Amino acid sequence: MKPAKLLPVFLLVLAGAALAQKSADPIDKPNVFLEPEPKPDKSVLRDIKGAVKDANGNALEGSTVRLKNLKSGNVVSTQTNKDGAYIFYDLDMRLDYELAATHEGFDGPVTKRVSQYDTRKPAVRDFELERKPQPSAQK
Repeated sequence: MKPAKLLPVFLLVLAGAALAQKSADPIDKPNVFLEPEPKPDKSVLRDIKGAVKDANGNALEGSTVRLKNLKSGNVVSTQTNKDGAYIFYDLDMRLDYELAATHEGFDGPVTKRVSQYDTRKPAVRDFELERKPQPSAQK
């Protein structure tokens, strides 16, 4: 065959190979981790948990606990359950955090800190809230 006749056939084969390669599923490609994704490094993560109670030790369901990342300023919050318990999962141990607990009818917020130098897993911070004083009746 003449080289001029082979050129269109060669180009057609090349185009087909390029199209097949472009549509290949990324899952078919080799993965050096032998898993879909590498697992996160849990050694630098911890939970912060605790409970919110009144001065008599009674659980305060529905209290708001706010967590502030002191480096970025990001704030997240959660509500306590029927046991007054709260938990924040998978927080970076290399950062400092501030917790604040509030409940309607109680003085607050009460704040506590969790330092990067506190290496306990999980870090536990319990809160005790005092009732707001009732205004006395005026005579």
